[in-house]
Amino acid sequence: MPEELAFHSRVCGSDHSDADIVFIHGLTGDPEETWQSEETGEFWPEWLCDDIPNVAVHSLGYPVSFFGKWAKKEMNLYERAANVLEAMVGRGIGESPLVFVCHSLGGILAKQIIRTASDSDDEDWKQIAYSLRMVVFLATPHKGSSLASVLHAFMPHFSSRHVSLLTDDSGALTELNQYYRNFASGHSELKTVAFVETFKTQKAAIVVPKDSADPGVQGTQPIPVDKDHINISKPKNKEDVVYMSLERRISKMLPKATGSGNGGFPADDYGEQSEDDRRDLLQKLIDAGRQHEYSNANRYQNSFARNYAKLGLYTEERDRNDGLLSEVEQHFMTHIYHPLICKGAPDGSVQDALQEKVINPIWSRHQHVRNFSHKTVLAALYFLTEQCYIRWDPEQ
Repeated sequence: MPEELAFHSRVCGSDHSDADIVFIHGLTGDPEETWQSEETGEFWPEWLCDDIPNVAVHSLGYPVSFFGKWAKKEMNLYERAANVLEAMVGRGIGESPLVFVCHSLGGILAKQIIRTASDSDDEDWKQIAYSLRMVVFLATPHKGSSLASVLHAFMPHFSSRHVSLLTDDSGALTELNQYYRNFASGHSELKTVAFVETFKTQKAAIVVPKDSADPGVQGTQPIPVDKDHINISKPKNKEDVVYMSLERRISKMLPKATGSGNGGFPADDYGEQSEDDRRDLLQKLIDAGRQHEYSNANRYQNSFARNYAKLGLYTEERDRNDGLLSEVEQHFMTHIYHPLICKGAPDGSVQDALQEKVINPIWSRHQHVRNFSHKTVLAALYFLTEQCYIRWDPEQ
């Protein structure tokens, strides 16, 4: 059990990750032991490195005694969430699409992290919420009565007076879960997955029953697992339903960000214009008050379009360009459009973020490619604008 905050991290495949996967343990948990295979004892999150290229796996460790203190009003979830957010930002976690995998009460901490990030005035903290693409709950109690049962099971000497406070299903836990439901419903790209224990822990009782393990998010169907509350976070091998489901869902999430990097075809055919916004490049820049960019923007996008057309439909080079376009689109939407343009940020902030969050990191990743420059990224951006995949003004 850790005595202070720590991240155990591994970046798989390259120095730049296409996704950050953060594992959050619960009460009496540990950043390594919680996630050890029931059969082999391996730290199974690293299996994802074998099966999904270019992801970063992080296991959060923190003093779990704070759950008891929180219930006694000596410490609150916000303080721990703020502590975790600052540590994540400092490590660059969340600059890529983000996944939380949470065991038991770790899911409550994850929901508070999301809430604190989303409500924050700190742009870097807020970015964590915008980067979130999936939350996986493993036997997380979403109701007060089940939270109390977890405390009873793993902290048997915990004050019954404090436990009784937690059994109020109209209290803080329910309010936090309602916030998460609203957040999830307002972010269509966010997927919520919930696994439910079906075996009694220590042959005594189901710690978190199905009705409490269900976060109540529309489109989320809780998945029963033949495990108890402890072993639900310990898949035996890669054929275990928890691991297979997680690997499949993350792989399915990534093609949008990585193009053909996983061996498949990109989600969009960028040679065809999107139906979402049929204004041409000039009109989009005018509507965004950026018409002064048009001359260079048109020259850049025409150059990119000519090269793209030369590649044909089924070439390795065309796949690489589609991968680049998909990466640029994802970075722009995650780091520029949703958090800045849609929020009415000043142009200076947009320009700074464009350079720091889109152009520089993508150039850094592809600089080994012949003739690839910062202008290549900018040309891809304007090509995507002309092809109606991105816009520079908020949707009305």
